[in-house]
Amino acid sequence: MNKFLKSAANREMIQDGFVTKKQDRFTIPIKASYKHKVAGTIVDTSNRGTTVFIEPEAIARLNAELVVKRTEEAVEVYQVLATLTGAVTEVLPDIESMLDVIAQYDMVFAKGKYSQSIDGVTPHVNASGRIRLKQVRHPLLESAVPLDFAIGTDYRGLIITGPNAGGKTVVLKTIGLLSLMTMTGLHIPAHTDTIISTFDEVFVDIGDNQDLESALSTFSAHMYNVSKIMQTAGKRSLLLFDEIGSGTEPNEGAALAIAILEAAYKRGSIVVASTHYGEIKSYSEAHPDFMNAAMQFDPETLEPQYRLLRGQSGDSNALFIARKMKLPESILKQASRYMNEKTYDMTKVDDSKITREVEMVPLEEAEHFETGDRVRLLETNQVGLVYSFDASRRHVRVFVDAEYVELPSRRVRLEARATELYPADYDLDTLFTTYQERKEAHDFARGSKKALRRVEKEIRERKKQEQSNRK
Repeated sequence: MNKFLKSAANREMIQDGFVTKKQDRFTIPIKASYKHKVAGTIVDTSNRGTTVFIEPEAIARLNAELVVKRTEEAVEVYQVLATLTGAVTEVLPDIESMLDVIAQYDMVFAKGKYSQSIDGVTPHVNASGRIRLKQVRHPLLESAVPLDFAIGTDYRGLIITGPNAGGKTVVLKTIGLLSLMTMTGLHIPAHTDTIISTFDEVFVDIGDNQDLESALSTFSAHMYNVSKIMQTAGKRSLLLFDEIGSGTEPNEGAALAIAILEAAYKRGSIVVASTHYGEIKSYSEAHPDFMNAAMQFDPETLEPQYRLLRGQSGDSNALFIARKMKLPESILKQASRYMNEKTYDMTKVDDSKITREVEMVPLEEAEHFETGDRVRLLETNQVGLVYSFDASRRHVRVFVDAEYVELPSRRVRLEARATELYPADYDLDTLFTTYQERKEAHDFARGSKKALRRVEKEIRERKKQEQSNRK
């Protein structure tokens, strides 16, 4: 081929001085006007028709021979792979056993590395339901105040009370998580004097599992979960109930909660529950095998201290928290009066005297966010970017891990302002779109026919799918 290109006799006919591959055959670009003067086979033609790609007659035999050689090579490769596959098949049981051993060692080393990362220790383990947590930490929380907790020796039930955002749920999750970690052979972040029991089952009812599709309200969802738990719970079970009996009429909810706690106790289960109901606190105080406990709470910062004060009952501090959340002072004063006096204002208000102005509460500097601000999510410690901020609801929408999450502003901490991170003329919208999305928008803006055809194709496919679904 190079000899053909370098030949002075062919120079005038050659369009470009290089060898090109067309349809897996080696060709030379020849001017279309000379296509009949070159001995060979026309394999392809350029778009404009000014160039033909010819396989010279002199190498046609060599190309055919190359095809044969490649076929022979493919057969040889198949034979090699078949031989190797057969060899592997013969020792497959040994390989599978070796993989199992490797997986075991891999798990051992993973546990060791994880233990180092959390400064883990080996707790004293028993099977009698006795738990004494000393200086333990939730492994997913950074800079948390260590927790001390005990159950199963002097009492088998613990009722935790205290305000919202006081850390009750964190205690329940910490107890359950550390118990499961111990039962799976993991070290735990705790003092070496920590004692943990193994259980046959660990049952948890935490969070709001309401489901509109299944017609489950908050209370119904809790009761569905509790019902499943009580069908199985026994002597070697750990039960963790968050806000037990909540979501319904307080008297009925408290009575039902006490009945559930009593049934669990009589089955020999270890029970830890949180509540705001005074009747449940009273039941716990009167029962010889139950204990009350309250979460220590910083009233200035609204931050939980994760210190469990056994033998105490905590107040819900609802009015205090509402004041911190900027609820209008007039409402708070009225609520405070109603707590002591049950004489409610029943005066009918004339339409002409209805207050039209809404009491506005100024935003604190730290609670105001702008698009593009970098923030840290306090619950997960993730870093994200503010997409939007609803000042009236004090909710911030954050773009984190390619998803949008909406949170109360008090659950995020400002890391850096957008004005500090980007130039004044920077297009902040590009922070929340992928390169492909920006490219498509640019293609539409410039009227790209390819982009329009792609959208038309998607529309046609969607219509076909809708028609198919209707059929």
